[in-house]
Amino acid sequence: MVRDVMKKVETISFESFVDYDTYDTWVKMLKALVPHGRTHRLAVVVAGMVQYSADMAYEKDPELYEELFNLTDYDDHDVGNKKLVPYVEKLFKDAKVKSNRVNSRGQGYSIVESALMEYEHWDHMPWE
Repeated sequence: MVRDVMKKVETISFESFVDYDTYDTWVKMLKALVPHGRTHRLAVVVAGMVQYSADMAYEKDPELYEELFNLTDYDDHDVGNKKLVPYVEKLFKDAKVKSNRVNSRGQGYSIVESALMEYEHWDHMPWE
């Protein structure tokens, strides 16, 4: 199923869903923000980019949206998020910034994983 999704898009890049100017702006933003940005803030920004890509994918091809972005099809959101990892990693690669970090205790973590967790919970508002 994942291979079928990959055949539908030109490259593994959010640029397949949004226009070049939008993607280029995102790359410039990450290049400027990531080196000194806090992960919990960057994750929300990147999750917004994923959400926007999902909206644009839905407009272009609802079937592709369902296969790639619709996390409600999965009991385990990690399964759905894994499909998006290459797209988010490509965004960081294009910006020439690292998505992996190490905290003060020496533990590694990923902005990509944090961003996809934010995307997963995009509509989750426990106060409602």
